Amino acid sequence: MRNEPLHGYVLHQRAYRENSKLVNFLSFEAGRVDGVARQSISTLYQPTLLFATGKSGLKSFAKAESVGSAITLTGDTLFAGFYLNELLVRLLPHQEPLPEVVSAYATALQALAEHQPLIATLRRFELVLLAQLGYEIDFQSDWLGQPIVPNALYRFQRGEGFSLNSFGETGASLLAVKDFEILSADSLSIHSSNSECLAMLTRVLRNALAAQLGDQPLKSRSLWIASKPKISD
Repeated sequence: MRNEPLHGYVLHQRAYRENSKLVNFLSFEAGRVDGVARQSISTLYQPTLLFATGKSGLKSFAKAESVGSAITLTGDTLFAGFYLNELLVRLLPHQEPLPEVVSAYATALQALAEHQPLIATLRRFELVLLAQLGYEIDFQSDWLGQPIVPNALYRFQRGEGFSLNSFGETGASLLAVKDFEILSADSLSIHSSNSECLAMLTRVLRNALAAQLGDQPLKSRSLWIASKPKISD
């Protein structure tokens, strides 16, 4: 790269040597790019343009400027934003363009800012992220390619998919994912199947993501738990 323009978002930044910051940047053009900046970088959740130079994995960032309004997140939505950023920093490969992930990220941020259903927003983003990383989950067919049966029960196995079982997720909840992905946020509360579908998605996607994240716990989840009031005996 030589003075290459990158449009996207700052995912994380920290002090790096004297008067510099180490920045993880999510861009439409090159995916996740890490670099060193010697000037002030835009705040989190703000569309940003910067220029990257360098042949090594660690670029030099310059001329950073905001190109849109920053998204303001507070309370649980703030921790949800931290969670999205941590997933991207830990799971995205270096310098592999994944524009659909960037678009899904921008959509998720806007949904959080508008206080749309938080759990649904996170699950939708996770579905896109896993699919773009090559780990798409088939909720319409089992691991043998047979159609999911609404009144049957299924067990999710990493790397294989769903298999018939004597206990587990209902076929109806798996089939509901197709509608869940296209329903508007305002419609989510109208459909009774969504509560079961969301609960199933939370279990299945946590399982699928754990395989990619490894044993290191998510800091954003720990911060969110620590922010909750402690219940005294």
